[in-house]
Amino acid sequence: MKKTYSNVLFAFLIISGGAAIAATIENSLQTCLDMQDKEPSEKTLECYKQTAQELLTKKNPKSFRIARDRGITEEWVPSDEPIRVYKQNYFLVYSRSSQPNNAPTSPNPNNQVPYSYDLDNKEVKFQISLKAHLFGENRHALWFGYTQLSFWQAYDRKHSSPFRENNYEPELIYSYRPENLMLAGVTTSFLNAGWVHQSNGQALPKSRTWNRLYLQIGLERDFGENGKLALQPRWWKILGGNAIEDDNPDIVDYLGHGEIEARYYYKQGVLSAIARVHSLQLDLALPAPRMLGFLIQNANFHLQFFSGNGESLLDYNQRHQTFGLGISMPFE
Repeated sequence: MKKTYSNVLFAFLIISGGAAIAATIENSLQTCLDMQDKEPSEKTLECYKQTAQELLTKKNPKSFRIARDRGITEEWVPSDEPIRVYKQNYFLVYSRSSQPNNAPTSPNPNNQVPYSYDLDNKEVKFQISLKAHLFGENRHALWFGYTQLSFWQAYDRKHSSPFRENNYEPELIYSYRPENLMLAGVTTSFLNAGWVHQSNGQALPKSRTWNRLYLQIGLERDFGENGKLALQPRWWKILGGNAIEDDNPDIVDYLGHGEIEARYYYKQGVLSAIARVHSLQLDLALPAPRMLGFLIQNANFHLQFFSGNGESLLDYNQRHQTFGLGISMPFE
């Protein structure tokens, strides 16, 4: 149980950004303290001033606007940062489902999950999504991405608050950024091709997995003071996975052959949508006020609504609606 809570706390700190900020400020203060009685007082005072300015800069809500003005092209520009944000990173402290999946099914008889007990319709849901630049410069680059989506029955104390499911999604992404490719005010920001594996890491009968190759294009239109719209359609081809002995042979019937992600940036807020053939997820992120403490510096209030099939792999053929609230980090 201690390991469970430590993993959740670690995820929360990554998503909120508080750990990184606290560590940076702590290191700066330690440098100033080490200078006392060793350096002139004027130099020590200047050190404290710089540390204070650093703290104020990190708290400044303008950082949201700067990040959101960059556009989706910049998300795929190689940099000196070893780890970058990939998809949305959020921590929903409360997520309520209209119909918990108490006995997940599959056409494969070995993947029929027998009923055990009623799942709690309230849980914690969080996603961690990061990417790392492997090699390539200029307009071509190869990336490694990793996304983990977790569902934690935190409020079900009767059954020791178990994790209901974790979805693990590593992928390799080749990204190309064309130059000055614009038509009717719409900019083609990137062209991506990738291989992605997604599974829940569980044994039979709960095992679910699939592999895909995909193509994705990034398009955006800047409306000036009226905001910015980004569209990221993605088409995929499943690799195998349609034999009756597979975990989920009919998964494409429910999750389809692609999706489209839309983001609308307006001032300091972002409204995003991910649509598939049988599902829709809406996310609204708004800057959190400073008064809520250092744990959510650079974080957003986050609202999420999901409707349809495939919120998780175990639920790929389960239709339901969920509503959640919590915090999230900006895309970049």
